[in-house]
Amino acid sequence: MTSRIRTTLLAALLGAGALASAQAGTIEFQGVDFTSSWSGNVLTLEVDAAAPTGSWAGATSLGALQLKDLGSFDSVSLTAAPGGAANWTLSSKELNANGCTGGSHAGSSLCYSGARLALTDDMVFQFTFSGDNVDPTSPQLKLTMFGADGNKKVGSLMGEHLVVSAVPEPQTYALMLGGLGLLGVMARRKRA
Repeated sequence: MTSRIRTTLLAALLGAGALASAQAGTIEFQGVDFTSSWSGNVLTLEVDAAAPTGSWAGATSLGALQLKDLGSFDSVSLTAAPGGAANWTLSSKELNANGCTGGSHAGSSLCYSGARLALTDDMVFQFTFSGDNVDPTSPQLKLTMFGADGNKKVGSLMGEHLVVSAVPEPQTYALMLGGLGLLGVMARRKRA
């Protein structure tokens, strides 16, 4: 009976760990959820912004996005984006109230801006980096939101640090499944 309780507790701990890591890369700010992950050299940012609140309550579109505190990189490209964001312009300058026009952070910051994107859920941006010193573990994110008239900025630029979770490699899943299988074999042997 003791080994059954031990096995059940171990399975519960493994399940809780899996749930905790699945939620580690999500933050919420004024009714907008930001989910981020890192795999290989690609940083993925999903923005769920169908119902912003607080100072963003009147926002209907997104016009600029900045990520900084990324370590250092040689180059970056926007390899996936919703709608017209694929044509946004890259800058290494700071995002401020006037767009990507602040001080320069070449090789450690990116600021993309362009035609306004209607706010929706499931807005996915993917940034592909080159360089050996990229550190995507806690980049600062800033956004510029606009109201219904398209020209009036709404609310703050945000300035929150994301908690980026690494996407497990297939080998990690194989190791976890192997360990669970071994636990099952051990439990079966003890019963016999």
